[in-house]
Amino acid sequence: MHPAPLSSLFVGLSLATCRVTRSNYAALRKRRPYILAILLAHVTTISLHANTDLPIPDRPAEILADYCLDCHDEAEMKGDLNLDFLTIDWSLKENRTLWEKAHFMAKGGHMPPAKKKQPSDEERESILAWLDSSLLEHTPIGGTLPRRLNQAEYEATIRGLFNLTDFTLPIGFPRDTEFHGFNNVGEGLVLSPPLLESYGKVAAKIADEIFPPAKPAHKSTTRHAGPEDMVLSFSAATVRGDALLLASRAEQIMRSCTWPSRIEIMSSGTYLVTISASQFLPISDEPMKLEFRARELTASDRSFTDSFRLLKEIDFSSESPETVTFEADLYEGQTLLLRWTNAEMDHEFNALADQLGAWFERDPRFLAAWQKAVYPNGDLSVTRIVQLRGKNGWEIVTKNLADPNLDMSMATMDTEMTKALMKLIRSLQGTYQVADAMCHYYFENGPALEIHGLTVEGPLKTVDDPTDLRRKELRSQLLGERKHGQSDEAFTRQMLEQFLPQAFRRPVDKQTINTFLSIAKRHWAQGASFEDGVHLLIRNILISPRFLYRMVSPGEMDEYDLAARLSYFLTQGPPDEKLLALAQSGSLSNPDVLRKEARRLLPSRPEDAMIQSFTGQWLDTKLLPEIMPDPVFKFSESDIQIAKAEVEWFFAEMLNENLPLTDFIDPDFTYTTLEFAKKNYQYQSDRELIRKDVYRDERGLTLDRLPMQRGGRYGGLLGQSAIMTATANGVDTQPVLRGVWVLENILGMPPPDPPKSVPALTPDIRGTTNPKEMLAAHMADGACATCHKQIDPIGFMLENFDPVGRWREEWPKIDVPIESSGVLPDGTPIEDITDFKAWLVDNIDFFSQCLSEKLLTYATGRVPNYAERKEIETIVLENHKNGNGFQDLVLALIQSETFGTK
Repeated sequence: MHPAPLSSLFVGLSLATCRVTRSNYAALRKRRPYILAILLAHVTTISLHANTDLPIPDRPAEILADYCLDCHDEAEMKGDLNLDFLTIDWSLKENRTLWEKAHFMAKGGHMPPAKKKQPSDEERESILAWLDSSLLEHTPIGGTLPRRLNQAEYEATIRGLFNLTDFTLPIGFPRDTEFHGFNNVGEGLVLSPPLLESYGKVAAKIADEIFPPAKPAHKSTTRHAGPEDMVLSFSAATVRGDALLLASRAEQIMRSCTWPSRIEIMSSGTYLVTISASQFLPISDEPMKLEFRARELTASDRSFTDSFRLLKEIDFSSESPETVTFEADLYEGQTLLLRWTNAEMDHEFNALADQLGAWFERDPRFLAAWQKAVYPNGDLSVTRIVQLRGKNGWEIVTKNLADPNLDMSMATMDTEMTKALMKLIRSLQGTYQVADAMCHYYFENGPALEIHGLTVEGPLKTVDDPTDLRRKELRSQLLGERKHGQSDEAFTRQMLEQFLPQAFRRPVDKQTINTFLSIAKRHWAQGASFEDGVHLLIRNILISPRFLYRMVSPGEMDEYDLAARLSYFLTQGPPDEKLLALAQSGSLSNPDVLRKEARRLLPSRPEDAMIQSFTGQWLDTKLLPEIMPDPVFKFSESDIQIAKAEVEWFFAEMLNENLPLTDFIDPDFTYTTLEFAKKNYQYQSDRELIRKDVYRDERGLTLDRLPMQRGGRYGGLLGQSAIMTATANGVDTQPVLRGVWVLENILGMPPPDPPKSVPALTPDIRGTTNPKEMLAAHMADGACATCHKQIDPIGFMLENFDPVGRWREEWPKIDVPIESSGVLPDGTPIEDITDFKAWLVDNIDFFSQCLSEKLLTYATGRVPNYAERKEIETIVLENHKNGNGFQDLVLALIQSETFGTK
């Protein structure tokens, strides 16, 4: 019997998953050394030919066999991890990912499990050194997948491209998928059929904005509104007999105006307006002035009157009805707003207080009636103001005036009761209640302005409304100037030569222009108008991959790719003219030029898009609007808004002032309001704030830069209410969730996912009396211990912060003192948050590395790989030597190879 040929030993042998696995490696060495030698020689020969399929060296192979393969061979594959190979094809991304995971687990002490046999320090260092050198050698910088614009980037791009400053995506537009905490990572930005359909609908809507369908012709109609058809808002108006009465003036329309409830302008045009009005019990010969404005029906009733376009002001001087007709241009979606502009009574709080003060001096009994209405028991600490609103309030005052026993003892201007009443009238709440009641005095006694009827006829002719004018401007911007005698095709080509480079954010060749031009030409050939052809072109451009995606061109990352990456990173919008010009000249990639442009584009305001987006996703503050704190915490929506703004103002200050990265953890300042700081941070200050150059952000918020003592509980990211609220659920706290959050977002040491076979908190927890004891029982489980030794000390260190970030000493409900002490993974004991912050300041490079990885994930659209993290590590160390400024770090990251590679 002849022995099998050597080639038969390799039938079915796969280099990627070699049948001669590491688990039988030792056996082969002992039993068939000559076979092993032949196998390795064959594998080595083929591997050298493949260049990237390399054998695992002997020393790492032995360590893997001794400590890993019992659980992670081809048969067991615990945690879905198989390390049972003779060779590794480093060219395959999945192999690099596998061994990078092995490196992470070994370096972090996650594996082998605590109860298993542990490698010596020398053995662990040996395999880590091999993995480190192999991964560095074979992991290329780059690898971002084709990256679709996310929603915010898409909106900003459309706004800039078409000058549609108020453009937003419609409700129901498919949401972006988060990947590694961010919604702009290439792996998560898939283009599903429903999303492509939605893009098509949006493209059609945008094209309609520029080339709208023809408006239908509207016939002239006549519509009439009597007193009963006019809106009665608060006490601004009332109907008496055959007239509607206006009695006062105010800045807000809801307190001084009326408008027809059933007259809506359906077509922009010139209309004939007829009004019948008269005076009611006038007290002077001065004409009553009735003002007409054009009000958008979509506007809030709380809008200010002068925000609407003035149409006409008419004087009425007779107590008999006068009829006046005038023409006015009214636009689609509007109606008429009527206001008596020179009414005696004014809702402005100082004007009302001055008027009533003079009245009280003339008529002490009137003062006494109001005193009794507001302070019915004579007790100045108890006011009855809410009940005085409107007609009910005036009836109470009238009843008091008729009381023969009305107490007049306090009815002088120098009494404490009168002073308290005048102060109340000058307050916002007091003004509204008192003014609404006083309107009914004027409805009964005058003076008031009577409206008998309103008629609107038209349109007499059509006019361009602001929307039409804007659309004409958009068309002009898109198409440019048409030369005399220029054909539709030539004019469209001219437009494409200008527009396509803007839309695609890079130059385009003639073939691309001809391809898009042919779309319009085919449409025209089928009988479509010029406008319809361009309409179709716009739709096609806006669903083109070259518009929806970034960096779709083949080859290395070029200057235009760099311009787009820089701009979308720092502004969340497309590159501006200056960036594109630098890209065209080929100078943007020059390190000095790139740094200068990065500094120019750095966000500086708390409301800038990058600050809002990056902090919201990195620190999870985007979740705050969805969290409803339990009423017991008395943490309102405005508190949530301030808490979120604190983070953004703080981040902006760190970036603008190039503050050291340690200030993210333990600064000597914070941004907040004094009231919020006292309520939530135990802030103590009797000094009156002196504000210089007050800045108010787009939300109307003004936060103050308050000094804080370093080394305290509050201050820095881990002492901010927003962070503690975002890592809770509004009702209670969970140490594990907060611990994992800090590991992932502050330290950059995310624990591995729990094994699928380990359910949550299943160990025996009988006899435990507090959350820490419960988790200690959980940690006794060997499958859980390794990770929980990292998670739990940090999570319990934060337990002194309640679900909205206020300090507490006891766990709620069980009234047991919180045990916040613990031991960090490196053996450092901590008692509370102050110890942890001190440790983190001393080890700030952990945070700097974590933040840098988050920034580059957000900037490049990919999670940094092993080689890229090594580059980041070098940048962090160098930045630390040079002052550790945050702005310096950001600029250095932008100049990195990682940032500048696809």
